Amino acid sequence: MIKRLLYCLLLTACTTVVFSSCMKDQSEGPLDNPVESIYQDNAIIRQYLRAKQLDSGLVIHPSGMCYKIMKEGNGRDSINRENVPVVIFKRYLLATERLIESSLDLPTSFDGRKLKDHIAGWQIGLPQITKGGRIIMYIPSALAFGPQGVQNIIPPNAILICDVTLVDIK
Repeated sequence: MIKRLLYCLLLTACTTVVFSSCMKDQSEGPLDNPVESIYQDNAIIRQYLRAKQLDSGLVIHPSGMCYKIMKEGNGRDSINRENVPVVIFKRYLLATERLIESSLDLPTSFDGRKLKDHIAGWQIGLPQITKGGRIIMYIPSALAFGPQGVQNIIPPNAILICDVTLVDIK
């Protein structure tokens, strides 16, 4: 287990360094370093999940994102980056557990947005399930909205909890 965790951390660091070399420099503070941010956020996520006793069945992706598959789906229809996901979702701030955004239990395609145009956390998480599946993702800020956040909705460097059901794939 420790070897696997070390492997995941090393892979995460290498992946993040590669991706961060393509990112615009926005030197505003210590959490703007994607590698440091993911390590810090992952520790916060893991502590949160242990405290809430939600770590059973949890998967730690090499990116640093944690997720739990609640329902795998039909096993046939999987999504790729060029597909448009139709989802029912709820998005929470991990720090406060406050619901910040929701599809109000109605399917949405975000006006036909392809998966590749969603946050990295969703690009990683949604392919883990198939049509009809449900996943809960604990997304480090660097794989969500990062240091910029979303004005008046998601604060900078926010760790997100996303509960997503993949209703359809277009």
